[in-house]
Amino acid sequence: MQRVVPALRVFDYSISRAFYERLGFTEQWRHQFEDGLPIFACVARSGMEINLTEHEGDCQPRGLVHFYVPDIDSLFEEYRDREVPITQPPRNSLGPDLRDMLIIDPDGNRLSFITITGDAG
Repeated sequence: MQRVVPALRVFDYSISRAFYERLGFTEQWRHQFEDGLPIFACVARSGMEINLTEHEGDCQPRGLVHFYVPDIDSLFEEYRDREVPITQPPRNSLGPDLRDMLIIDPDGNRLSFITITGDAG
């Protein structure tokens, strides 16, 4: 089994945390050497886990993460009800068997949610 946890660069963790909470992610842990220093944290939702980092050297801003979910249309409805700003609603931009939706976080990171609908899985 392979487990990979991507990291996304954020500039203000408190703003990012609130945004990801609207997406249904919850903070798993947070590390900060002392007050005033950058935060490195983990957020998760339904087995999907990402790290959010304020550390400049960890990764470049405006990253991209693909999240595979069982039902993109249900997730779209949930996010619409939560008034999450959706950049691109569900569509088949990646091919006929991949339904995808795009959300951009406050730091410009692209979050692509994907459901495999046909023989691609």
